[in-house]
Amino acid sequence: MAMKKKIVSKSPGRPRSEDLEPLVLKTTYEMLAKKGYHGFSIDDIVIETGVAKTTIYRRWPNKANLAMSTVTHMISPYLDFPKEIPFEKGILDQMESLSGIFSGKFGRVISSLIGAGQQDAELSESILENYLLPRREAAKLFFKHAIQTKQIKPLSDSEIDVCMDILYGTLYFRLLLRHEKPEFNDLRPRLESFLRTLK
Repeated sequence: MAMKKKIVSKSPGRPRSEDLEPLVLKTTYEMLAKKGYHGFSIDDIVIETGVAKTTIYRRWPNKANLAMSTVTHMISPYLDFPKEIPFEKGILDQMESLSGIFSGKFGRVISSLIGAGQQDAELSESILENYLLPRREAAKLFFKHAIQTKQIKPLSDSEIDVCMDILYGTLYFRLLLRHEKPEFNDLRPRLESFLRTLK
């Protein structure tokens, strides 16, 4: 006589390990957008996700690291520099993408984090290490590829740094001071003129 298989229903319980990172990052982003950096805690993430606090701290050593890991996760897919496209188009396309991100809810999140970082050394360090330096390094490699392929004239590392400040400073200045929207269309002609000086 064949034995019937016992059907075991799954209880809600804690999320599976493979679901933890996207769940925690998504919840953290929602908290940042709703409450700001100082308005939420790791305990809030635990309550919302059901992920144990010890598990969160094993992956993200502190709240600042979690916040900036969230920002990096959200923004990175939009900021790549494909080497197969011309230098000027690659820079302008990437800046247009960044401008679009800054103009929406994400812009409010990143500006609030940068502002909070002025009074929070741990957050300031995390912004530098997890967001700013990796983004600048990616841009610098794109510049160097353009130099190697003779799309632009030779530039030293310090000259590349100044070029990046001139280009991206326009967007961050508008993002942080909010005197103008960080929109791209009105900036594009000036950026194109500057990029032509590099040829």
